Amino acid sequence: MALILALTAVALPLAVAPRKARAQGADSVVACETLIAARRIDAAAGGGGPAPSEAGCRRIPRSAIGAVEQRALIGGAPYECMTIADGGRCLWIVP
Repeated sequence: MALILALTAVALPLAVAPRKARAQGADSVVACETLIAARRIDAAAGGGGPAPSEAGCRRIPRSAIGAVEQRALIGGAPYECMTIADGGRCLWIVP
C-alpha cells in the first residue's frame, strides 16, 4: 500500500503538468481560418522550430482570444476554434 501511495505521489505531478505550446510565443498565438491549416502548422512545428507559414494563418495577441466555439481532437491533439475580438468568426488556435 505504501508503494502505491509513493508511486502516485511521484506520477500525479507529472500527469497534471501543463503542456508547452510549441508554435506559440509568450504573448501571441498562431490562429488559422481552417482546422487543416492549424493541423499542418502543428505537425510541421513538431521539431520545436519556429512555426511555418500557412495561407489563412496569422499571429494574434493572446489578449484578443475569447471563448471556445468549437473543439476537435485529431491524433490525440486538441484544437479549439476560439472567438477573436473584432474578428467575426472563430479562428483555430495552434496548440
